[in-house]
Amino acid sequence: MDSSHRRPGAIRSVRPVSLALLLVPLTTFGYVSGFSYGMGAAIAVAAVALGAGLRATGRRSLSPYAPVPVLLALAAFAVHAPVGLGFEFLAGLSALAFLVWLADDPARPQRGALRSLPTVAVPALALAIAWSSALFLPAGAVPLGVAGGLLALTLALVAFLVGRPTLFDREEA
Repeated sequence: MDSSHRRPGAIRSVRPVSLALLLVPLTTFGYVSGFSYGMGAAIAVAAVALGAGLRATGRRSLSPYAPVPVLLALAAFAVHAPVGLGFEFLAGLSALAFLVWLADDPARPQRGALRSLPTVAVPALALAIAWSSALFLPAGAVPLGVAGGLLALTLALVAFLVGRPTLFDREEA
C-alpha cells in the first residue's frame, strides 16, 4: 500500500538503511564530542529514535518536525566538540548522513536516498575539499596557487552541475 492511500493516522514504514546510516556517525560523533559518561551517544540515539518516531507517525502535524531533534543533537555535538580534524570530519559525515536521511522520507516514493545522491554529492564534495585541504596543505599561510586551484575546480564542478539540472531533480512528478 503506498503512502497516498493511507488513512491519516496510519503508521508509516521506517527505512532502516538510511536510519542506520544516520545513527552510526551521529552516535560516534556524540560519543567523542566531549559529553561525560557517554551522554553524547545516548543523546544521539534518543534524538534519532525521536526523529524516526515522529517521521513514522502518520500525523501531518507531527511529521514535519522529525528532523528537529536530530538537528539539535548535531548542533549540540558540533558546539561541544573540541576543534580537531577528526571531530570536524565526523561532524561533516554526520551532516551528510542527516541529508540522506532527510531525502529518504517515508512519505515519498521508495529509493529516495538513492535519488538524492546527486544532490548530496555537492556537500560531499565540499566536505572532501575542506578535509583534503586541512590534511595536505601546510598550516599557516596557504599557498595561493593550491587554494586557487581548489577554487577553480569547485567553480567548474558547480557550473557543470548547474548546467545539468536533471542530475538534481530525479524525483517523480
